[in-house]
Amino acid sequence: MSTSEEQLFLTLGRLEGKVDTLLTLQNFQEEQIKEHDQRIRSLEHSKAFAMGIAAIIGATVSAAFSLFGKFVSH
Repeated sequence: MSTSEEQLFLTLGRLEGKVDTLLTLQNFQEEQIKEHDQRIRSLEHSKAFAMGIAAIIGATVSAAFSLFGKFVSH
């Protein structure tokens, strides 16, 4: 095997190692994105639930004050 062939195989080996590293990093980032997506979805659902509860409380308090006002004015 000549020196140029050895250099070629060495260069190809380095390139393969770099590609493997890039693929590993890409897989890691994909897992992080999935994890972040799950966390964001959970936060969005919690926020929607809290907003619903707040709307119910607001409507209930408003109705109570409205009824109280009607009883007091008579």
